[in-house]
Amino acid sequence: MADEPTAWNPGHEVVRASPRVSPAQREVFFEPFLWGLFSAGGFITAFLLPVTILFLSFSVTLGLWPPDRLAYDAFAERFGDPLVRLFFLVLIGGSLFHGMHRLKHTLVDIGVRRAEPLLNVILYGIAILGTLAALYYTFFFGVPLPWT
Repeated sequence: MADEPTAWNPGHEVVRASPRVSPAQREVFFEPFLWGLFSAGGFITAFLLPVTILFLSFSVTLGLWPPDRLAYDAFAERFGDPLVRLFFLVLIGGSLFHGMHRLKHTLVDIGVRRAEPLLNVILYGIAILGTLAALYYTFFFGVPLPWT
């Protein structure tokens, strides 16, 4: 049985590198980056979003936090801190990329495969624009807008 070439032999398969790559085997450059953003966004969404929702929504109702600390004036004062701004930027950007990537692959899995290039543009465009809007708001909060 050990002499058979088709015998099960884990870890001893011969792998040869082919100098030629067929046109069907195209290289993927951008997809791993998107999966990385999806993974980081999933981590951020899973760990930071529930804490944020708890503090900003339920903590006052449950009596765990004084109501005056969550008023707009108090929040605007705290939002001046760079760490608070960075926290919300990472939370919004990560959640947007995670959600849009998940939505794209859900739509492709249910049969919208022919529109995948259009889905890429629309969904990742939403994530990029939302993150850029959060970035703008993070750095220019409190600065008077040019048209006001």
